[in-house]
Amino acid sequence: MGTTIDRNAERADGIQKRLNELAEQHSQADIARKTEFSRNNVSRYVNGTRMPIEFAAALVDGLGVNPAWLLKGEGTPYLSDINAGTQEMGGDLLALVDAMAAVNRMRLGSLNGKHHLGVLRELNETLKKHEDLRAKLNQHSRKIFLKLVDDVRVALKKRDMNRAENMLQALEQVSRLTDDDFLRAQYEGVQSYFHHYNGDAESALPHQRRSFLSFLVNQQRLDEWTLPEAHNFVKVLTACWRLSEARRSARAANALTDNSVPVLEATAAQLDLELGDLQQGLDSLRRMIPLVDPDYAHNVEESLARGQLLEGSMTLPQAVTFGGDYQSKWSRLAAWAAFSEREQDVELIAKNGIGAEAGQLDPEYVTAVHIMCLRQVLSEGGPEAAQRMLVHLENTDQKSDTISRIREQAAVTQLFRLGGERKSALKHLENTQQMLSDLDPEFTVQVELRFLHARNVLELIGKHTKNAAHQQMRAQAAEFVREYKARGYHCLTVLAEVL
Repeated sequence: MGTTIDRNAERADGIQKRLNELAEQHSQADIARKTEFSRNNVSRYVNGTRMPIEFAAALVDGLGVNPAWLLKGEGTPYLSDINAGTQEMGGDLLALVDAMAAVNRMRLGSLNGKHHLGVLRELNETLKKHEDLRAKLNQHSRKIFLKLVDDVRVALKKRDMNRAENMLQALEQVSRLTDDDFLRAQYEGVQSYFHHYNGDAESALPHQRRSFLSFLVNQQRLDEWTLPEAHNFVKVLTACWRLSEARRSARAANALTDNSVPVLEATAAQLDLELGDLQQGLDSLRRMIPLVDPDYAHNVEESLARGQLLEGSMTLPQAVTFGGDYQSKWSRLAAWAAFSEREQDVELIAKNGIGAEAGQLDPEYVTAVHIMCLRQVLSEGGPEAAQRMLVHLENTDQKSDTISRIREQAAVTQLFRLGGERKSALKHLENTQQMLSDLDPEFTVQVELRFLHARNVLELIGKHTKNAAHQQMRAQAAEFVREYKARGYHCLTVLAEVL
């Protein structure tokens, strides 16, 4: 736990750091001239001697340094950076404080005296002034707020995460000055974008949920502000593998537009493929292709091709021709190739979907490494491919979320199984099963990964096993395969022999 001494030391270090920043922008001679402190004293302060408060005041007067920035690191370094709207808002803040102080000075006991009508009149006038000032403060802060929101979005598009984080801190301070629900929703939205761009969907989700719900509560129908938030909410839910909630939200949001937003219906249809409603999803995707925006059409085409792979009505070489070159496409097709275990499919992905070109999977990406190891074990056999995969996982920073770990364990299980190392394969199979059993019911694992796990179970555990845990695991896998085949996922026919 930090002590007062520790906190004071941190504050002093922060002030010293900001003073050094000023010294990088101004020569010591210039600082000395504008603050009217000697050059020697300026040098001492810059080099670590604690500066007196008089010198801090001289920096404010002489160089126009923002005192809030100098002392606490808040806001911009120079007062000149603060626009006229902010200065006006600052004046309103002072006036608001005066109004509040006037209320505080009134003694409520006076209400019982003979001058109570005068006191009540004065109280009413002061409170009215307070409300007028509060309204003006909201008006001024709104302009600054929306400018900061735009600045954050621009920084995020440029992947300038440091600037975005600094702007978010400023936005948080301004957000305290407004009681506008629309602005609060905007603030939550950009917080979500920041975490999402950082690859932290779980941290993004509560912000996006609050943003979307605020819009829904305060507006009668979805509009140009609400629709992107609805779509982003669905995207964040999907990134968190909360697929059932994502599908419900997509269809509910579309219903609020009288089913006039094809991209929301297409998104729900893509989730149908994951959640066992294959034919419904395929029908919806076919309807949506001519209706969605051309920039989004490739996504619908990819999903339609993927659905037909799952249906067994399309081959992988045919699916590759749909949707252009995007990492999302190759990631989905790689998951399919891994489940299929057909050497020609794996080879196709390895040659065309993995590399340094735009749209290809990074060779260091786990899915790409899995494909390359799978190609190795299918052509050579042996445990080397599985060991290679394990070494990669140990030596690289991977996502720590449960779904990613399940994917890794299933991949290693498959590689050991195909390499003839049954004992090692069973160990990783049991790890995969345990993580799936412990998974929150709100989460849904990618359908191809569930198919791969079922294949691992059925290939490794015979019908006549004496191990009770293995018997239960096999029974669950067999039931899952039969159910999904009945739902139209005829790609599972490949497992008929081991059922």
